[in-house]
Amino acid sequence: MKRIPIFAAILATTLLSTTAMGDVPSPIARRQAGMKTIAEQMKILGAMTRIGGSFDDFFAQSAFEIMQDAARSAQAGFAENVQTGEATRAKPSIWAEGSDFNARMVRFLADIDAAVAGEPTDQASFIPLFAVVSENCKSCHEHYRAPKT
Repeated sequence: MKRIPIFAAILATTLLSTTAMGDVPSPIARRQAGMKTIAEQMKILGAMTRIGGSFDDFFAQSAFEIMQDAARSAQAGFAENVQTGEATRAKPSIWAEGSDFNARMVRFLADIDAAVAGEPTDQASFIPLFAVVSENCKSCHEHYRAPKT
């Protein structure tokens, strides 16, 4: 019974993200759409880590795969020629410290790839995979994303 809300959330964010990413004209907007999709999946996955939360291996795997596609799409939006031009929370240090940022992005993609390959079957196998992805995401945001204004 608890599968329906999770499924509905994953389906809704996937449809919205697919539509948004298909209609986005600029690399910055594509980057932002990808990052928003990742954030939405992180919320869904985070709910599965809570004790008493409903874990479903199919939905966890699906969310990791959605994040994988969104991260790859967003990565191109951090190219040198798309630093400015629209409202963005990306700090200029992304480009000033390009090798560190790029290494973090590569590590983030590798962590998501490992989570997808890990195919968690229960909460015990899922939590360590999610923790690595989540920590990597958080550490990059601490360095390279400006707070909301």
